[in-house]
Amino acid sequence: MKFLREQVPLLLIEKAENVFDLRPPAAAVLVDLEGTLTEFCPCPNSVIQALVRFDEAAARKGLHLNRVHYVTNADVGELSFPYPALSERFHPLARKPFFTPPEEFRQYGCRTVVVGDQYLTDGLLAWRLGFSFALVEAPGRKPAWPRLQVSVGRKLSRLFFKPTATSQNLACCARRIF
Repeated sequence: MKFLREQVPLLLIEKAENVFDLRPPAAAVLVDLEGTLTEFCPCPNSVIQALVRFDEAAARKGLHLNRVHYVTNADVGELSFPYPALSERFHPLARKPFFTPPEEFRQYGCRTVVVGDQYLTDGLLAWRLGFSFALVEAPGRKPAWPRLQVSVGRKLSRLFFKPTATSQNLACCARRIF
């Protein structure tokens, strides 16, 4: 009897923006905040700057911004969003891996990519929904808890993820991990 759903694609990318270079291109993107776009425990201003930078990268690469959502388990406090549509796509206290994305994202299957630094939250979110998972090395120094999560997640990753390289472009921005 099979207890686990199928493995989902796993990509290692150097920085979150590399998700836009994947071939075939991502149809939708769920992006983690802490450890992926910002350092851990970011100030509200750095959160806004990171979101705006990522939105700009998405727009330059032709991905409509309603297909880019930001998902974090952190409580980042009150944020002053530069435009209202960004606040609608930002999901703090998301309870990953149990977050429910917009229904549209589910239609794309593994062409929806979860970008994050943690196997046990971001990765399991991708696995639970049948999305691809792009693992990013966290910038800066990681606190003890995220380091422990990465270590445990790495050991369990073979149960949930399959390393993927679907084209030369993808191979350029992703490293095999097994």
